[in-house]
Amino acid sequence: MNILVISYYQLYPFETGASIAQFGMIEYLSNLCHISLLLPENSSMTNKEFTKLNELLPNVKIYTIHSMRQHESNSKTQRKYISSKIFRFLQIFKNKLKFFFKKNQIVNVGNLQNISVEEDFIDRYSSYNPYYLHTKKYIEKIHEIIVQDEIDIVQLEFLENLNLVTAIPASVKKVFVQHEGMFYRIKSHIIAKQIESVVTDYIFNFYKSIELSLLEQFDGILTFNDSEKEILKISLEKRNNKLSFCVSPYPILEPDFQKLDRETFLKPNKLIFVGGENHFPNKDAVEWFLEETAVEIFKNFRLRLYVIGKWSLDTIEKYKNHPSQVCFLGYVEDLYEFSKGSISIAPVRIGGGLRTKIMLAMAQGIPVICTKFALEGINAKHLESVMIAENKDLFCWSVEYLLADCERTYMMCRNAQNLIRQEYSQPIVSQVRHSFYKSLLSNSLEPDNFVSS
Repeated sequence: MNILVISYYQLYPFETGASIAQFGMIEYLSNLCHISLLLPENSSMTNKEFTKLNELLPNVKIYTIHSMRQHESNSKTQRKYISSKIFRFLQIFKNKLKFFFKKNQIVNVGNLQNISVEEDFIDRYSSYNPYYLHTKKYIEKIHEIIVQDEIDIVQLEFLENLNLVTAIPASVKKVFVQHEGMFYRIKSHIIAKQIESVVTDYIFNFYKSIELSLLEQFDGILTFNDSEKEILKISLEKRNNKLSFCVSPYPILEPDFQKLDRETFLKPNKLIFVGGENHFPNKDAVEWFLEETAVEIFKNFRLRLYVIGKWSLDTIEKYKNHPSQVCFLGYVEDLYEFSKGSISIAPVRIGGGLRTKIMLAMAQGIPVICTKFALEGINAKHLESVMIAENKDLFCWSVEYLLADCERTYMMCRNAQNLIRQEYSQPIVSQVRHSFYKSLLSNSLEPDNFVSS
């Protein structure tokens, strides 16, 4: 079995949940089948990083359209990467200008209030286009690899690669990994912000139509949770009744499982949120928590929130004197070491896929409080391995519950770690994915579904 994986986001170094998700699956699968990997066309990987990735994935054929990266100086590589980013930025900036003038029109007619939630929604999705055409060189490289490596399955990852399905020969099976569905995310945004209108419905239906028209051209679709699988299955069954679906979460790597010892287990003394502002669901989650809940928790329990990841200076300044004493830390070298003695929160209301922040915390033995929405795709139960909270009162109660009995909290963390090891370790989830590939090629798969063990 020969599989070509085409990614859009940087696989290495491991700076995001997306990179961890891809690497963990590819590493294990490379021992079960032949994997070819095509790096993103705008990859900024240095010579040293490229060499290291080859060392980490010795059984994988790694390709890039920038073969000179193995010999070029880093500065030249960076210049090419920056140039491609500038071109993409200019395309987006054009839409931003339109919205800027639109906002000025609003102000000129006497509306001096801050931009409305609905206007922010419109701006966010009118200035974002994930379907830019890929380069001639990239398309030709894909076809070259398909022929050279006798590829059986092409696996496309991320929304930005979705349109590549139109470039794949009919003789090759096509699989899409749905890290986060666009129209699924937009719908959750509308619900969370309570902004349903004819305009938001228009934007939702527009993106849904495009996404489904491309998804129907695949042979198989992999999602990270049941909710997205069922929505896609219902939406696509009349368009392509031969489509196969599988819930196939990404793995947590063995080094991420930390030893959990009752003797060294610390009573929580802080809250942490892991994630950068550039991912809008993170921004929404942190802002909601700070504006609705953080002050009450700090007042009652003296627990500060530490936000880990890259955040804008504007946001940091906005909350500089916040009564909850929130602290934006930026990048943290040793996340686990800092996370000791903390409660990991995920008040996420928007998005899709899986939340790496939750799975890592559970694997590391850190207690978790999250929304039910954030827990999608993770088979954890309230009070058994996590705390589920949907509003300020429940978040406060959950904190009180975790602080009241350290032995009970320790057992909850132990249950959480066992759950992740039993259901989301590399061997478990990779075998499910491998079985899906085999069934797809043998045509023994029920066309409307694939039941993963």
